[in-house]
Amino acid sequence: MRRAVSLMLMAALATASVFAQGAKESGARKASGDLILYTTVADAQYDMTIAAFNKQYPDIKVYYTYGGAGDCKARIQAEAANPQADAMYGGLQYADIATYGDYLESYVSVNDKDMQEGFHNTTGKVTFHDSQIPCLVVNDKLEADLGVKVTGWKSLLDPKLKGKIASANPTASSSAWNNLQCMLTDFGGWESQEAWDYIAKLMQNGLVIVSSSSTPAKATFAGEYVVGVSYEPLVVQLLDGGSSGAHMVFWDEGVTSVGFGSAIIKGAKNLENAKLFMDFLTSDAGQQCYLDSGARPVTTHKLVGGSPNMVDLDTINVKVADTEAFASHKAEICAKWNEYWAKYGNK
Repeated sequence: MRRAVSLMLMAALATASVFAQGAKESGARKASGDLILYTTVADAQYDMTIAAFNKQYPDIKVYYTYGGAGDCKARIQAEAANPQADAMYGGLQYADIATYGDYLESYVSVNDKDMQEGFHNTTGKVTFHDSQIPCLVVNDKLEADLGVKVTGWKSLLDPKLKGKIASANPTASSSAWNNLQCMLTDFGGWESQEAWDYIAKLMQNGLVIVSSSSTPAKATFAGEYVVGVSYEPLVVQLLDGGSSGAHMVFWDEGVTSVGFGSAIIKGAKNLENAKLFMDFLTSDAGQQCYLDSGARPVTTHKLVGGSPNMVDLDTINVKVADTEAFASHKAEICAKWNEYWAKYGNK
């Protein structure tokens, strides 16, 4: 079972109540049946979102299977002839459309018109609902004990950090792929030799690849690593939940912002409920859940609140990633990453 209801969850219930208008809520209550999700979404955000969704649709029973983005997408592909879930909640990016688009149902949320520029569902497949910024999480004590200062990519090449940096696998994890896009952007793009020379050096400095996208951050807070290659919403949730002893670092070379989304699985047995879920995620109530759980909503509507641990974007070096180029060449990039890992990793 996921964690018990928290103060954030209680806030989400109140938010859902505010946004659920009389006539609309009355109509919403007519929906019933099941909704089966494959999800990559972390505990606090999942609990908050589903509680708010069930506030509007109390007769829809939601079931989930949690996993990494790669695992969820692999299951969807393997089960194409007989889908076992209705939607993938979270973990999808523009780059996934080329590989997995044929396994996703075409649907555009009724709220798509309210999304910020760059976050509209232009392909009809992926409903974008939040913007993720990659980051590093650095253990305060271990950084001080080693006498290092982590400020960006180049600082990770310090020999004192050898074997003390953790990351998920960018060929399997959506958040790690987001980090790789950022890295490649900062060093000139995916075709830049400078970028791949840097990757080789980072691997040679003992980069540790872990199985879960949440592990780098959680293990760094726990003191297992000095640095975790992570993403802002997870670190914000950990800080908001009382975790201490580590801090976020945004690369001085530059940080990219990438849209994350969800999609309905082609052949979904509970198609109408899955559509309602996509609509909810992009509604004011759904977007407020993202803000309240430390993520960045992408609606044009004004929302209130947000974590004090979220960084002001005006204070960091934000760059624009060429997401279309990364999407078009993802297979080549992943193949090259694997080639470099075989040559330079675990050495």
